[in-house]
Amino acid sequence: MSSFSHLFSSNEPARAPEGAELMLLGRRRGFFGEENLLRLVTFVTLLLQAISFVTTLQGATVFLGGIFVLAPLFFALAVQATAWFLAGSLRVRITPLRCVALGMALCCSTYYSYVGIYNTVNPPAMYLSAEYAQVRSELDSTYAARRTQAFRTAQDQINTMVSELAGQYSLLEQEGARLAACAKELEEVSAEYSGGLRAPSRSSYANYEDYAAAYNAYLASVTENSSAEQASARQAILTRYGFDSESALAEATAQNASDLSAFEAAAAELGGEGETVAAQLESSRAFLLDALTAAETEGSLSSDARSALGRLVQLAAAQTGSALSTDDLLRPVDAALTGSGEGLMASFDELAAQLEGGRVTRANAQEMKTLLTSEILNAVLRVNEVADEEVLRADDPALQITDLHLKPLLALTVPTQRGMALFCLFLAALMDGLTLVFSIACRRKPTLLKARSPRRLLAENGDALAAQVCACLPAGRDPMDELELFLSRFSASPDTLAEGYSLAAPRADLAVYERLCALLCQAGLASIRPSQGNEAAGETVLLRSDFLLYANELLTTRSRGKLASDLAAEAAASRRAAALGQTV
Repeated sequence: MSSFSHLFSSNEPARAPEGAELMLLGRRRGFFGEENLLRLVTFVTLLLQAISFVTTLQGATVFLGGIFVLAPLFFALAVQATAWFLAGSLRVRITPLRCVALGMALCCSTYYSYVGIYNTVNPPAMYLSAEYAQVRSELDSTYAARRTQAFRTAQDQINTMVSELAGQYSLLEQEGARLAACAKELEEVSAEYSGGLRAPSRSSYANYEDYAAAYNAYLASVTENSSAEQASARQAILTRYGFDSESALAEATAQNASDLSAFEAAAAELGGEGETVAAQLESSRAFLLDALTAAETEGSLSSDARSALGRLVQLAAAQTGSALSTDDLLRPVDAALTGSGEGLMASFDELAAQLEGGRVTRANAQEMKTLLTSEILNAVLRVNEVADEEVLRADDPALQITDLHLKPLLALTVPTQRGMALFCLFLAALMDGLTLVFSIACRRKPTLLKARSPRRLLAENGDALAAQVCACLPAGRDPMDELELFLSRFSASPDTLAEGYSLAAPRADLAVYERLCALLCQAGLASIRPSQGNEAAGETVLLRSDFLLYANELLTTRSRGKLASDLAAEAAASRRAAALGQTV
C-alpha cells in the first residue's frame, strides 16, 4: 500500500496511531505478527512441498518411468502444486470439493513419497541382490543334491543290472548242471538195461547238431534193446526232473546250452577282463562305476564308458527282461554334466553387467528384475531335468523376486522390515501433514458478514472487536480518548455484579454512544435494562466486567510507546485507499 500513498496525500499531518490501532498494527506487523507468520508458513510449506516433490518424483519413476522420460516429472509437479495451493487456499475458504481434491493429492503425494524414501533407504539394487542371493543359495543347494543323486542313481542302476545278470548266469549254470545230472542218470539206466550202450557226451562233439544226431541214434538203439522195465525207470527219472519225455529233456538241454553260449558271447563283448562270465561282469561294473565317479568330478563321460554302458543295458534287456534304456539311465547324468564347473546360476554382478551402464539404477531396476526372473526359471528347469522329475515349481513363492511396485507395501507386513518401513511412511506423511496443519492453523478469521455467529466472533477475536469499537466511537477525536470518556459515564453496580455486570450508566447519558452500546449488546458485553418502578429514571445500560478489562488493555497500550512515522503514514495511506475503494 505504501507505494500508492502519494495518490492519497492530505494537507493534514499524519497522526501516529494510538490505542487500538497500535495494538492491531503490532499484532499484524510485529516480528511475530500475523503477516510475518503467514509469510513464514507459506515459505515453510513451500520447502516441505519441495522436499515432497523430490521424493514423489523418485517414487513416480518406479511406476511411470516406462511411459516416457518426463512422465514422473509432470506427475510430481501436478501432485505437489495441487497439494501446496489447495492447502494454502484453506486459509481463505473451505469447501467439500477442495477438501476432496486436497485429500486425493495428499494421499498420492504421501504414497509416492513413501515409495521414494523407501527406495532411497533400501535401494532396489540392494533388496534385489539380497533376494536373488537367497534364491540362488537355495537352488544351488538343491541342484548339488540332485546332481549327486543323479550319479548315485546311475551307479545303483548299474549295480542292479550286473547283480541281476550274475544271478541270471548262475541260474543258467545251475539249470545246465541239473540237466546234466538228469542225462547222467538216464545214461546209467540205459547202460544197465542196454548191454553196455552209453549215452553220448556233449563234450565229445564240436557242435550241437552232431551231438543231437548222436544222441538220437543212442535213443533209437536203447529203444530197440530196452524193455518195459527200462522204460519205466527212465520215465521215473524224467518225471523227477520235471520232464514228460526224453525229447523234452533234449530240447531243454539244447536251449540251456544255447542260452549259455549267447550269454558268454555277450559278456565277452562287454570289454571286461577275466576268464569267467562273473569276472567279466565285475570288471565291467568296476569300469563303469569308476567312469561315473570321474565324470562327476571332471564334468564329462568318456565315449568308451557310454559304449560299455549301452552293451550292458542290452545284455540286461536280453537276459533279465530289464525295461531300462540307455537314454533313461544317461539323461539325468547328461543333465548333471551340462554346464559343469560353471555354476547353476550367474552372479548378481554378472547379470548387472548386461545392463546399460553395467549397474542397477532406479531407471533399469525393472529390467534387472526381468533378468533375475529369467535366470531363476532356467535354474528351476535344470534342477528338474537333473532330478528327472518336477521337484521344483517356477511359481513357488519362495523362488519369486518381489515385484518392485509391491516391495514397499509388503515391507509393512514383514516383521523384520516393518520398523524401517513405518519410519519411512512417517517421514512421507510428516511433510504433507505439516503442510496441512500449518495451513489450517493460520486460517484467516471470517468476517462479521460471513461469520455464522458474529457475536461469538467478536467475543473470541479481540482484533475484530477492537476495530469495531473504534469504528463505533464518535469521530473527530482520538478513539482511545473517546473510549475513556465512554467508560467515565459508568459507575459501579453492586446489584448486578453477581450477573457479571460490574458497571451501569443511564442510557440517556450515552446518547452519543448509541452505536457502541448496540455493538456491545450484540457481542454480549452489555445489556439494556428497563427502569423498575421509576419511569422517570429511564433505561440503564449495564457493562460487563470482561469489556472493562479489555478496554483497560486498549487504554494502557498508549503508554507503551508510539510507532514510527513511516508506519503511521503507511497506515493512513492504507485507510485512504480502502475508503477510496469503498467509494468506487
